[in-house]
Amino acid sequence: MIREQLKLYLILETSLLQLPLADFIVQAVEGGVTAIQLRDKLSTAKDRYNTAKAIKPLLEGRDIPFIINNTADIAMAVGAHGVHLGGDDLPPAAIRAKFPDLLVGYSCNSSHDCDIAISSKVDYAGIGPAFHTMSKSDLRPVLGVDGVEEIAKMLGAIPSAAIGGIDERTAPIIKSTDGVCVLSALCKSKTPYDLARDIRACLQG
Repeated sequence: MIREQLKLYLILETSLLQLPLADFIVQAVEGGVTAIQLRDKLSTAKDRYNTAKAIKPLLEGRDIPFIINNTADIAMAVGAHGVHLGGDDLPPAAIRAKFPDLLVGYSCNSSHDCDIAISSKVDYAGIGPAFHTMSKSDLRPVLGVDGVEEIAKMLGAIPSAAIGGIDERTAPIIKSTDGVCVLSALCKSKTPYDLARDIRACLQG
């Protein structure tokens, strides 16, 4: 199931939004977003909780996983579907053991990351950065198309989505993953419905 839901995975940074949160979420989903991760890395835990609580009802009745970046406690508190982890977060195996009902995603940039993802039996992996991006200050080595493909092969049967510098121009270039994660392009858009629709169209082409 999660493999299909990675097609157009929105990484949400609410500080970038050009529309009210509810309007943005509804437009993005109706335009074709298939999963949403709340990142908001610079926000306090309380603010992220309140934002997550506001988003959750907007997704009711929709087959769209709602993922919280880094913090399983917020995910559990708001009834989100899962948590996404990176190398500096708690080990995915520990989260899996403590919260067996949560989807667990993991960021992969190297063979070491892939070993952790595989041994922890994560539900999916984010592979990146695929291209250069300004959305992260602690940027790991840019993989490029070939690097993304290499990591995807290492992950074997684990579903994956490319992340980093993905927009309507770069999304069609990625062929080796189940989908793409989009942050800046969608969050900064004043017409997220149109952009999400355009990205979905080019992914299906």
